[in-house]
Amino acid sequence: MRIHITALGIWSLSSAVGFSQTTAAAATAPAPIDYPARIQSVENLKQHLAQREERFEMLKKDLLGMDARVEKQIDDIVKNLAALKDSIDSKTKVANIKDEVMNALVRTIWLYRQKRVDVFERMRKDSNVPKEELEKTLKTFDERIGKRIDQVMELAKSFPGHEDVKKYESYGGSYYNGWYQENTRVTDEWKQNRRASTSGRVARRDLLQGLDKAIDTNRSRRASTADALANRKLSDKERILQQEELGRLDAILDKLREDRRELALPDGGGATREIGAGEAHDAEQLLDDERADLARDFSEIMRKYTELDAERTRIFDLKANLAAREEWLKNNPPPAK
Repeated sequence: MRIHITALGIWSLSSAVGFSQTTAAAATAPAPIDYPARIQSVENLKQHLAQREERFEMLKKDLLGMDARVEKQIDDIVKNLAALKDSIDSKTKVANIKDEVMNALVRTIWLYRQKRVDVFERMRKDSNVPKEELEKTLKTFDERIGKRIDQVMELAKSFPGHEDVKKYESYGGSYYNGWYQENTRVTDEWKQNRRASTSGRVARRDLLQGLDKAIDTNRSRRASTADALANRKLSDKERILQQEELGRLDAILDKLREDRRELALPDGGGATREIGAGEAHDAEQLLDDERADLARDFSEIMRKYTELDAERTRIFDLKANLAAREEWLKNNPPPAK
C-alpha cells in the first residue's frame, strides 16, 4: 500500500509539473502578430507626425516674427542713442542711459552663451535631432552674441573723449591798493567735458574688463578642447565636433581681441547731437518703457525657443520611431493567406 501511494504520489507530481510547464509555455508564447494593426500604426504615426510638424512651423513663425521685431527695436535704440551726447544742461543723463543699455545688452550675451553651451552639449550626446539642425541653432546663438558685442561697442565708442577746453573764464575784477585783481572761475564747458570724458573712461574700462573676462573664458575652453583632441581617446563623432568647436573658438577669440584693440582709445565720433536736460529726461522715460517692453519680449522669445526646441526634438523622435516601424514592415512581409 505504501508503494502504491508512493507511485501515485510520483505520478501526481509528474503530472503537476507537466501541467505547469504546459501552462507556462502557453503563457509565454508570443501572441500572434496583428499585421493589419501594424500597418495602421504606421499610418497613425504619420498623421501624428504631420500634426506636430504643423505646430512646429506655427511656433517657428511666431518666434521669428517676434525676434525680428525685437532686433529692429534694439537696433533703433542703439543707433539713435549712439548719436547723442550730453550738454551742459543734461550733464551725464545721456551717459547714464548708454551705460544702462550696455549693461542690458551684456546680460543677453551671457544668456546666449549659456544657451550655446547647452546646444553644444546636446551635439555631443546621442540624439535623434540631426547634427546639422543643432549646428544651425549654434550658429544663430554665435551670430546673436557677435551682434550684441558690436552694439555694445558702438555705444561705448560713442562716449566723447577728453577735449582741450578752456578751463577758466574771467567774470570781472577789482582794484586793491592800486593793483587790479581779476576774478576767474572754472568754465561750465570744462566741467562738462570732464564729466563726459570721465563717463566715457569708466564705460570703456568696464567693457574692457568684460572683454578680458570673455577672452579668458574662451581661451580656457579652447585649451580644454585642444587638450581633449591631443590627449584623449575620442570617438570619430566626438573628434569631429571638438575640431569644429576649436575653429569656432579661434574665430571668437580673434573677434574679441580685435574689439579690445578698437576700444583701447576713445572715439566719440558717432555722437554728434547734444541734447538738453529736458530732452534727456524724455529720452530716459522713453527708454524705461522700451526696456520694460523688451524685457518681457525677450523673456517670451526664450520661452518660445524652449518650446520650439522641445517640439523639434519630439518630431525627430517620432521620425525615428516611424522609420523603425517601416523597417519592420519591410523586413517582415505579410503572412501568406
